[in-house]
Amino acid sequence: MFIDFLKGYFLLDSDAATEGHEKVFQQSALRILLALTVCILVISACHALIFSSEISFLGINTAYLFLVALLLHFSKQYVQASAILFLLTLLISGFLLLALNDEFYAQKYALISLYSLPLITRLLFSFRASLIAMILNLYPCYLIMTESLNKPLIDISSSFYFQLLTFVTLNIGLPLVVSRILNTLEKNALNMRQLYQKLNDNYALYEEFFENTGTPTLLCDQRGKILKANQLARELLSDSEPNDFSNSTITNWLSPTGDAGKFFWQSNIAECTLKHKANVHIEVRRASLTQHGYYVLHLQNTTQLKAIQQELENTQQTNSRLAHFDLLTLLPNYRHFCSQVNQRINEQERHLTGAMFIIRISQFKLLNKQYGKDNANKVILNFSKMLQKKLSEHTIIGRLRGVKFSCFVHLSQAYLIQKNLSALIHSVLPSQISVDGNRLNMDYQVGIAYYHTDGKTAEELLEHCEMALEYSSPTERFSYYNQNLENKLIEEHKLGLTLSSAIKNKQIRIWLQPQVKPNGQICSFEALARWQNNGQFVPPTTFIKIAEKLGLLPLLAENLVRELVNTLSTWHKEHIYTPIAFNLAGQELMNDAFFALLMTLIADKPWLKDMLELEITETSSVMTHPLIHKRLRSLSQYGYSIAIDDFGTGQASLGQLVDIPANILKIDRRFVSPLPGDQRHVDIVKSTIQLAESLGMTVIAEGIETKEQATLLAALGCTTLQGYYFAKPSPLSDWTTNDNAKAKELRMVY
Repeated sequence: MFIDFLKGYFLLDSDAATEGHEKVFQQSALRILLALTVCILVISACHALIFSSEISFLGINTAYLFLVALLLHFSKQYVQASAILFLLTLLISGFLLLALNDEFYAQKYALISLYSLPLITRLLFSFRASLIAMILNLYPCYLIMTESLNKPLIDISSSFYFQLLTFVTLNIGLPLVVSRILNTLEKNALNMRQLYQKLNDNYALYEEFFENTGTPTLLCDQRGKILKANQLARELLSDSEPNDFSNSTITNWLSPTGDAGKFFWQSNIAECTLKHKANVHIEVRRASLTQHGYYVLHLQNTTQLKAIQQELENTQQTNSRLAHFDLLTLLPNYRHFCSQVNQRINEQERHLTGAMFIIRISQFKLLNKQYGKDNANKVILNFSKMLQKKLSEHTIIGRLRGVKFSCFVHLSQAYLIQKNLSALIHSVLPSQISVDGNRLNMDYQVGIAYYHTDGKTAEELLEHCEMALEYSSPTERFSYYNQNLENKLIEEHKLGLTLSSAIKNKQIRIWLQPQVKPNGQICSFEALARWQNNGQFVPPTTFIKIAEKLGLLPLLAENLVRELVNTLSTWHKEHIYTPIAFNLAGQELMNDAFFALLMTLIADKPWLKDMLELEITETSSVMTHPLIHKRLRSLSQYGYSIAIDDFGTGQASLGQLVDIPANILKIDRRFVSPLPGDQRHVDIVKSTIQLAESLGMTVIAEGIETKEQATLLAALGCTTLQGYYFAKPSPLSDWTTNDNAKAKELRMVY
């Protein structure tokens, strides 16, 4: 404790002293000199008290002790003043002793004090002050040297040289040496201060760089102990809350993930998560390994990047689904279905026997229009689920487009027979599907092709299934591919291209077939479409079916109706009141533009209601659609006469005679041809006529080829007759040439 006190009192451990501050050094030297002087004076006083009886010496010594003690006391606050007073005390006491006391020891003490002044002055002040003290000491040296010269020759030389040596050593040598040492120390201290300042500047630069790197940064040792962390790192690791990082390790804050090892901070790159928040991902990058074995680690919050990567993966998965699967049913699309089938074929080529078939839901457009797109999609979805449920898990199922589904099944020998395969396919097709509590009757068309026989790749088999599908019909819904179908389709395709051009160029002509009363008088006509291609007439059943497939019926009907209306307008002016019946297959009435045309024509020409009759072909499947019924009622309310053509051969039931606002019923030729020999057909025709009469409908029998048939039908109550027996169809121009002369005559044909 006492030693520590002395060190502190004499400023030996002062930070300022170690940094080379001159004032602290001077204060320390002053205190040491004053303290030593006090000690010497105290010893001198004690000696005087014990061994000397000179009161004057004791008094001077005590006064001197008191003065030095005061200087020691005030040296803390008044360093310069205390130092000056101390030097003056030494100077005055030395001169007084030298001048007033003749004792040898007193003079010796005085000289030592005076010769020590330059050294003490150098310790307490500058070198210049020390030089002044050296010059002042020339006077006492002169006095001593003069006194030495007055002694005997033997004593003179030794005393003189001793005085001279003492003067040079104490007054000049030691101050110069000490000045040199102090000067060197001051320069070293200055260099140290400059180096220290430079070190501080570099450290401040390092601190600023470390804090403002722009990335969270840690400095740690090889064991992972955190030595330093910048503000960004502290905020990142502690989640913006103040935390103490001292004596903590990286593992206190981060947990490695994936392949990162126990000492993950020693790796170049490591993936981690925050220990207190596992959903925050941190990437640790080791910047460098310093010479001291420390690691500089840069941290990056990759949470958002991970989220973007996850979103990108999800997007890629979505794109993969878009590229390979149907979004509604999640079944493979065309390309992926073909890929799966071809893979199956390549794997089992030698032992595989199978069949490809395409299922098309019939009249789905009508379902879509009637129940809406959402419910229609539910029908597709429910159908796909039932199909997957009923077929074997080894069956490859895909959705091609719209309402077409493709299937590839492995077959045993028994199912290579068409009858058995048709039964198998029919058994897996649901007859009804439930949508929002409503049960819908389902109807399908199926095109089938055999693997190996009809094709060896998925693409080829699907193409042939499409060809077979084109030739399915309401009566033959399961159609198998054969080579003749392909040739027929090619011819039909070419014919379709020619037909499309013919319809657009209005090359389809109108022929008229008379409808007569039982007495043979012409009462009306049926308009028939005829097309002559390369000099040959194409059967109406052929080109009408092609036009329906190509969606050309509305345009064809519009062209023919406009031509008929022009003719009827001329006849109306000529007072030729003979109605003409025009056939509609149903597709035309589903077309909004054609329906609007019919409504506009009768609005502009009210007389047209008595001259233009609309015949609905009852074999058309759209006859059952509610929209057809609605539009037929509108046309009937506007005044059009509605006739049901080919009654009893198609889609309509007896109940639809009530639903459809028809006032004319046409008996199909297949019921007329067996007459009069087939009594069963006689009864059917008779019942039909009675049914029509009960509903207030006019009956027309078509396909009459003999007089007996005409007579029988007239007897049964048929009021209008039509057939080759009365007249064959002839071009419209036959009735309009020569100013409509033939139409004006209305001659009977037989």
